[in-house]
Amino acid sequence: MNRQFSYKFYSSTNLAWQAMYEEVLGAIESVYWEIYTFVDDQIGNKFIDLLCDKARQGVDVKIIVDGLGSFNLSRLAMNRLKASGVEVLIFNSMSPSLNFRQWWTGLWLRDHCKVLIVDGETSFVGGVNVQSQMQNWDDIYLKLNGKVVRWFGRYFARKYIICGGQRSKVRHLLHPKLNQSLQEVKGNLKFLVNIPYLRKSSSPFRSFYHQAIATAKNSFNLLTPYYAPDPKFLELIYKASRRGVKINIIMPFKNDIKLMHYVARAFYAISKKAGASFYFLSNFNHGKAVTVDDRLGMVGSANLTKHSLFKNHETGVSFTDELMVRDLNSILDKWKNQADPLLEEDFRRPSWTNKFKTWWVEKIKNKI
Repeated sequence: MNRQFSYKFYSSTNLAWQAMYEEVLGAIESVYWEIYTFVDDQIGNKFIDLLCDKARQGVDVKIIVDGLGSFNLSRLAMNRLKASGVEVLIFNSMSPSLNFRQWWTGLWLRDHCKVLIVDGETSFVGGVNVQSQMQNWDDIYLKLNGKVVRWFGRYFARKYIICGGQRSKVRHLLHPKLNQSLQEVKGNLKFLVNIPYLRKSSSPFRSFYHQAIATAKNSFNLLTPYYAPDPKFLELIYKASRRGVKINIIMPFKNDIKLMHYVARAFYAISKKAGASFYFLSNFNHGKAVTVDDRLGMVGSANLTKHSLFKNHETGVSFTDELMVRDLNSILDKWKNQADPLLEEDFRRPSWTNKFKTWWVEKIKNKI
């Protein structure tokens, strides 16, 4: 196989942080980082110190953080970064607008992407944020090396401009010749981007999820921390199951967001009746990934929720490279084997308290 890029998967937040830190440490020309949650705590400050050092060395450092996800990023940290030469942009700041209705509507439009690009040759994409409380989480992060990374640079430039950055500062990332060369190196990678107000059709992630399960022949594996499928997805589970497809949904039994835990529970029974098998993990897993048979895989930032698929900015990569799919399947199989069957039994015999909470969530689950 003539692959024009190299790759590596990271299956925990801590391992991903180590790899990201080492990559930024070796940066010579540029560090471009778009991230949902970035907080100046014990972990975050290590990255902030490094970014400041790199900027002072003359490396072009630009960061885009989400106004809600990084709400706890202190003004002191922001000032430190800017004073060192780091350009920091905030997507959809939480500062109240004079037009409250407009502010309230925009409040729910978030930049949920997690993309790190170093020297235009290395990129990371997936679900990893930077906050100390996430240190022991499992997650999926994909590192790519090669010319294919130029696509991420082009993408970052577009988002940078959307967030108010000067086009002249990223013009080199938007050169037409770069776009032409990308067609030659993409090969069996496809980039998934959801920018809601630029989207002219259905959510690309929703389309991917639907097409993936609709075309599965033997197995469909889904890793997601939050589970709130639409009716079409449930219908596709049923049809795939009738074709003999093994549908495996891997997710943490308990969630970092309590509401989403009970939202997911509201869909368990109907999903199982349609033919899905659930694998509940004792350790919180924040990863978002899909494999179909041995031929298709995807890693990204999008959750299987209406809000993520239609309101959030999201990024991901799908691939048909056989070795990549095999490696991702190995990670998912490891987690499936670690799943505790007693947790599934616990779902079958919920307490009266949980029954009441699930009943309440039934009223709002289609809004999530």
